[in-house]
Amino acid sequence: MVRKSALFLLLSGVILLFCSGCNLTGAKKTEAVYKPTDTVSRPPYVHTVKYPEETVRIISKWYTEDENNWEAIAKANPYMDYENMGAGTRIFIPENLLKTTDPLSEEFIAEFIQKSKPVEEIKPVVKEEEKKVPVSKPKPQPKKDEDFDLIGPK
Repeated sequence: MVRKSALFLLLSGVILLFCSGCNLTGAKKTEAVYKPTDTVSRPPYVHTVKYPEETVRIISKWYTEDENNWEAIAKANPYMDYENMGAGTRIFIPENLLKTTDPLSEEFIAEFIQKSKPVEEIKPVVKEEEKKVPVSKPKPQPKKDEDFDLIGPK
């Protein structure tokens, strides 16, 4: 009986040390570090898509004033489907790139699309005579040996 109670006390002591967080292995204990609010970065700006013509490049140009920042915006939104950005899609814009928080206007989108269209190639001037394709007359079929001209009435 004494052995059982000694074993019970020993086992209880080990469990108590384990649960109390006693460090018998020598591993370092992690501590929570307090960071003042001025060192914590602000959350990214959130843009909500309203118009069907919006692209990441247009959004980048509007909010960061550089359309080439679209890659940084894409990295900030790794799970977004850029091909199907419907109305209501939320896009995070990194705070360090943000130049304006004014809402994106439909007029800006229209101007951006108009400017980004490629300039049509200048077509050479073609004279009317050159436009007309000469019509070739069908060549006469060569006569076969069986075909012969008859002279006189039939």
